Amino acid sequence: MPEFNALLGLRSLALLEEAAQRRNAVAALYHEQLGRLPGIGFQEVRAGNRSSYKDFSITVDPHAFGLTRDELAHPGAGCGECRYTHILQTLPCIDRPPTAPTIDGRPLPHTEWLSTHSLSLPIWSSMSDEVALGICEAIRHIHESLAVGAEHRAT
Repeated sequence: MPEFNALLGLRSLALLEEAAQRRNAVAALYHEQLGRLPGIGFQEVRAGNRSSYKDFSITVDPHAFGLTRDELAHPGAGCGECRYTHILQTLPCIDRPPTAPTIDGRPLPHTEWLSTHSLSLPIWSSMSDEVALGICEAIRHIHESLAVGAEHRAT
């Protein structure tokens, strides 16, 4: 490793705790705001553990939420900054069919489900509460618009 890179890495370590705390605060805000919506699920971080939240991934149940993960992430839907979570076993470069991940011939139904339902929301170390709340508001608005549309179609 070049000396400059090593120095940059050492200096960055001093900022690590502050960055982790901020990302955990944003994650808590996402949990609080989006946890009220049906069909939105979160990764569990066990008590006594802490995540770095390099990514903040949610799951989208299309039956409960009203849209699929792909529809929610579509730029026209308001969550264009969101990213799909690619599960290793489902990537085309892996020598396995992309729709049926297996290891040693054993099916991986949870992996397969996550590969079509996971969505990573924007998160970074200096993200403000206002930005995170705006993302939550966009997702909430999409869900509420679906509910209003469903009511109109039913009448």
